[in-house]
Amino acid sequence: MRFLPPWTNRKHGLLFTVHCSLFTVLLSGCAEEVRQVRIPARELYNQAIIAEEDGLSTEAEKQLQTLIGEHPSTRLATLAHLKVGDLNFERRKWEEAETAYRAFLALNPRSHLTPYVLNRLIALNYERNAYGLFFPAREYDRNMEPNRTILREYQRFYLLYPQSPYLEEVTDYQRKARADLAEHEFLVGEWYFGQEAYGSAISRYRHLLRNYPEFPRTVNVAQRLIEAYRRNQQPKAAAELEQVVQFLKSRNLFSPSES
Repeated sequence: MRFLPPWTNRKHGLLFTVHCSLFTVLLSGCAEEVRQVRIPARELYNQAIIAEEDGLSTEAEKQLQTLIGEHPSTRLATLAHLKVGDLNFERRKWEEAETAYRAFLALNPRSHLTPYVLNRLIALNYERNAYGLFFPAREYDRNMEPNRTILREYQRFYLLYPQSPYLEEVTDYQRKARADLAEHEFLVGEWYFGQEAYGSAISRYRHLLRNYPEFPRTVNVAQRLIEAYRRNQQPKAAAELEQVVQFLKSRNLFSPSES
């Protein structure tokens, strides 16, 4: 049997020790690198879809938000904003839904999905304002900004997508928003009238007649405006408006329910 010299054994032992140490360091480094690797955007998106299908909306949104945060420049991150909007729309979380929808539009303004997103923005603003129906006693101080947002979004939609299949639904929301705004103007006018703030009541009644000619109770508004003029020491304005109302009635220019 052939024996190696002692110095050779020591040398090989040293080399073996060094190799083992390097291997251990490399393994440790690789493990750390694996821990730091992010889950691909596609996997996160698929996990969100599966969670949504299982009815786990909170988990789905968590996955989508992770996707947005970790892969912000990807196409799937842009689509994730839309999915977050839809998830929050279904949960009636209107502010969160609107934020997500507008983020999608900002990142992808020419998407073929834009008409759908605008339709959802209009719908959520109408739903957001529905709370006033349950508190009629406080109707006069109801926040009407969502309805004004609907009118702005409708104009944008009509100009850009006049042939969209969503146009009929969007137009219906626009009509409802105008009706709500007109009714609100009348109720605020009535509130001012009851507080004997006749100047403010006059301003509201005039705004209503000028901007919402489709309001179904224009005769009532005109009569209240005449009375407000009189109580505000404006008999000439009251007399002139009364003549106009009588003329319109004589020509049957009011609806039968108002005559």
